[in-house]
Parts: sequence; structure tokens; C-alpha cells
Amino acid sequence: MNLTVAIPAHNDCASLLRLLRMLRALGCADQIVVVDDGSQVPLQETVLLDAAGLETGQLRLLRHETAKGAGAARNLALAHVRTSHVLFLDADDRPARALPWLLQDLAGQEFDFCLFQHHDTRRDAQGAFGQMPYDQALWDFAGLSLGACTKVSPFAAASLVQTSNYPWNKIYRTGFLHEHSIGCSEIPVHNDIELHWRSFLNGSRILASTHVAVVHDVAPDGQRLTNRTGSERLDVFIPLTRIAAEIQAKGLDLYLQPFWSFFTGLMHWVKSNLDPLLHPQLAQRISAFLAAHAPAELPGLPDARAAQRGQA
Repeated sequence: MNLTVAIPAHNDCASLLRLLRMLRALGCADQIVVVDDGSQVPLQETVLLDAAGLETGQLRLLRHETAKGAGAARNLALAHVRTSHVLFLDADDRPARALPWLLQDLAGQEFDFCLFQHHDTRRDAQGAFGQMPYDQALWDFAGLSLGACTKVSPFAAASLVQTSNYPWNKIYRTGFLHEHSIGCSEIPVHNDIELHWRSFLNGSRILASTHVAVVHDVAPDGQRLTNRTGSERLDVFIPLTRIAAEIQAKGLDLYLQPFWSFFTGLMHWVKSNLDPLLHPQLAQRISAFLAAHAPAELPGLPDARAAQRGQA
């Protein structure tokens, strides 16, 4: 297998250079595609190559003249991937030493995507290493706490689909994404939900690895573009509508309870990160979404409409 690392970047050249240097040191990327998503000071390919110690041809730089968001940037990068597999990383992510080991495990295997574990820097304050407890609990429930490159059963997939919707915790077969027209939603925030869920809904061979292959830095000052409280958060119903429709159209009953459990938790999270003046609009959107898509009964899960009433 050969691998492209696709990276959206916006006004964060220092973090991007750190990432590029780490990728060069690990020697695990055959190609790197960077999409400059409307940075105020445009990135320069020669500067990146020289500062990161990369050779000409290892890096391709693309640009949006105005910022369109990380989802649109990832989609543009994907359109230019020419390798068999692709890994999406954010500019402020850090590949771990286990990433080359993971690639060695995957060499010669057939898979649509491999979900792997990561370290979240919020765990540092607890003196712990690895994923946040709620993500790790889903791995444990799926029976995948030990071993590497385990083939994921349908039961395990229904658990793992509820993990955090990160774009950078999977290595994808490029053809799989193209065959099913899977990409990110081109909305300001929540753009990775569609990529994550539709991968699980369409994947016929999913692998999971306990290699901690990426370090996810969580900024303590909360100044990232995703830390928004405005009406753009209401665009979350765009990918949710597509996912709910696909589950229904394909009769994927195994994913009904995971999706609606995820939906309930997500709506609580959106509300807690939304300007209170927009709460009535959120409640209206939730009611309309439930009326259009929620099944009459969700076995083993409280009625979604009752859960919605608790959020209004």
C-alpha cells in the first residue's frame, strides 16, 4: 500500500511545519497534500519544502482563495489523491511513533478503512495516555481492547460508530471513498460527521487497530474555528439528514439505536455550545428532524421524542 496524508490548513503555519517535519522523520507518507484554506498569508510550497526538509514532489500545495472550511479543504485534497490509501490529519495533529507500525500491519491486507486509537491531550492532566474514557468504553464494549488490525464484526461496528467523529482516526482505501461518494460536509462546523458515519454505513471490510497512531492536541484557550456558538452550528442537520435517510433507505437496522443515541448526545452538546438566543431555533430544528426521521420505537433506548423534550 502507499499513503497520502491530506492536511487542511488555515492560518497555522507553525503547527503545519511541525506536522510536516514529523511526517518526514517517520517516513510513512508517500505523498502529502496540503490545502491552504484561505490563510491570510498564503502558504508557499518552496517554503514548506525547505522548512520541513521534504524533497520536491513529496508535497502538493492547493489553495482556496477564501476560507471554505476544513470539510471543503479535505474534499479538495481527496480529489487529488493518487495513492491507494489516504489519511486525513489536521495541521495541529501529531503522528505518533506507532503510525509506521500500523502501516506495517496493514500492508497486504484488504480493507475499506482501518479505525485506530489516538491520544487526546486532555488526558495529560490526569496522568493518563490514550483516548477519552467515553471513546475507550466503546472500544471495550466492542471487544477490541487488545490486539491490532482486528476485523470488525457488524456488532463491533455498531459500537465503534459511536466514537468521536474525527476525520483523522482512520486510514481509508481511496477507492472506497470514491466508489461510495463519501466525503466531508462542506459546512463550517460538524463537517466530519458525514465522513465518519457514511464510512461505517458503506464499509464491508472494516479493521480496527489499538495502535495509538495520532496525538490530538486540544487547545486550552478554545480559539479554534470549531469553537463557534453561532447559527452555523444549526447546519449540523444537513449531514444528519443524509445519514438518517441512508440508514432508512438501506434498511440498516443495526445502526438505528447507535444513530439515535448519538443524535441525542450530539444535540445536548450542540445546545451547550450554542448562543442561548438560538436555543428556540435549535428546538424547532430538532422537532422537525424527529418528525421526519425518528422511528416510532427505538428498542432499548428512550423514545427520541421524549429525549428531545428534555432539551427544549
